[in-house]
Amino acid sequence: MSASSSRILDLGCGREKLPGALGMDQNPRSDADIIHDLDQRPWPLADDSFDYVRAQDVLEHVQDFFGVMEEIHRVCRDGAQVVVRMPFMSSLHFATDPTHRRAGTSGTFDYFDPERALGRYAYSPARFKRVEFHYGRYYPGKVGKLFKLFDGLIVPYCERHASSYEHFFAYVYPMHDVTYTLQVIKS
Repeated sequence: MSASSSRILDLGCGREKLPGALGMDQNPRSDADIIHDLDQRPWPLADDSFDYVRAQDVLEHVQDFFGVMEEIHRVCRDGAQVVVRMPFMSSLHFATDPTHRRAGTSGTFDYFDPERALGRYAYSPARFKRVEFHYGRYYPGKVGKLFKLFDGLIVPYCERHASSYEHFFAYVYPMHDVTYTLQVIKS
């Protein structure tokens, strides 16, 4: 999808709004086109308006996680792609920021996916298919360069065996964030 033929929403865009996107953020010093608190519903956006949503480093801050996901679902068209990045559960970044309310794991969005076991709980009527997830790591300083060499093998292995990794090794070899690609299910 090209930016000219699709509608793009950048939630919590801050000062790095995606080119061609409509940005929404509660911070008046951001590059947002709409200044709005994501926890205040409904959002000032029409139903079925967007083909792509980026929610980068924002969902960990919201109070009503399910309500925000329901608004994302409402404003997206069927089949829209939603890309979310959050701090990982064992990340120092999650624990450092006092405004963080939650962190993510590989299964955080399984509660919205009717094809996954956790989807049976149906906490929300909003439905999303988890297309993929990836762990992210940063590499500060000289020690970081050493870890970057190992991560080419270790991180994909951890992703393939996410349940075992998250149960037993997440605090031994912590990831910094987790990025999900979701697809909106309306029909």
